[in-house]
Amino acid sequence: MKKHLDEDDGSLISDPLFQRLFRLFLLFAEPVDTTIKIPISGTSKNRALQYISAAQAHFIINELFRLIRPRCSTLQIPQQSERVTFRELIELCDLAFPDRKQLEPVVDRVFDRYVSQIVYKGFLMCRKMPGRLNCGTKKSKKAWKSYWCTLVPGTVFLWPLHKKTTVANRRAIELDSNSMVHMGTFEEDRFTWQLYTSKNKYQFGHFDEIQRQHWITDMNLVIDYRNKSDLYEFDKEFSKRPENMGKEKDSSWKLALESDNQRLTQLLNEERRALYDEEIVRELATRMLDEERERSERLEKQVLELEIQLQNEKINNAELKQKFINGIERNKEEDAIPVEQRIQKTLTLNHKTPSEDTYTDDYEICAVDEEENITPQISLNQLDYLVISTQSI
Repeated sequence: MKKHLDEDDGSLISDPLFQRLFRLFLLFAEPVDTTIKIPISGTSKNRALQYISAAQAHFIINELFRLIRPRCSTLQIPQQSERVTFRELIELCDLAFPDRKQLEPVVDRVFDRYVSQIVYKGFLMCRKMPGRLNCGTKKSKKAWKSYWCTLVPGTVFLWPLHKKTTVANRRAIELDSNSMVHMGTFEEDRFTWQLYTSKNKYQFGHFDEIQRQHWITDMNLVIDYRNKSDLYEFDKEFSKRPENMGKEKDSSWKLALESDNQRLTQLLNEERRALYDEEIVRELATRMLDEERERSERLEKQVLELEIQLQNEKINNAELKQKFINGIERNKEEDAIPVEQRIQKTLTLNHKTPSEDTYTDDYEICAVDEEENITPQISLNQLDYLVISTQSI
């Protein structure tokens, strides 16, 4: 509602909700006093310059509050100046009823009550009671029938639920000065009351005792004020009663501030819940990022280790390949050497053999001995070598 308060009065009453409030405002508004100069903003032809009294403003607010919270006491609102304009009335409604969804239906009901003058409406049961009984006659009561009922000044309208809602099917009970309403009893599972007119007697029933009390009160009202002008004057005088005003200004301000504080507290709690949810989402996102970073670092480390391992395997493979090539060449060279030489070479590698000088010296000694016919003497080293060679063969 606050977004409309910053606009001019022409845009303010373009809203359907504010149109009904404006009609209700004009119903109780006093004509503009031309002797008092009122500051004009915008066009001077705007009817929103009219005003109502502070008591009437409180009366309208309390009527709306009574419909929203019927079991609560009257709402105490801040004291206002003696003249209340339509814009100030809207500000009061915004302070007392911040939720537009709650305000719209009750504005419609208050509009029907005071502007359309439909005092009450709803579902009930009704049946026509028999007239006076003679001594020799006995009449039974008729069966209950369900109706949609509306109370307007001087008339009770009934629409049968089993028929179409047309004017032809509508039943009207005319009220006069002799009409009266009496409280009934609880019979046939219904709370009953009777309506007596100059011509007929009707019995009404409802399953709710509180609703019965509302119907009786409003039926008495439309009997007392049987035309619209009388009811309008009654409503206007009733709205000016000083009882509509709060008795204590501090208490009024306290209740209004508590209402606004409750609304702000609710908004704050909603913001806190939203912030808490946002923090949870942020923590989850941070945790996921940390896990992803750790996983990435772990994978990078594994890739680096695999690269080092692959490089080492390449080096080992190259060394093995070179050794394999060298071994093949060596085998080829060995295959080209005769068997006797290979055996001799093997023996030479596995055992220690005398040097060539030793063989030469021994050969020279043997030659000298042959010339001198001396038997050559074999040294111990030579014997060992011969023994080992013989064993190897």
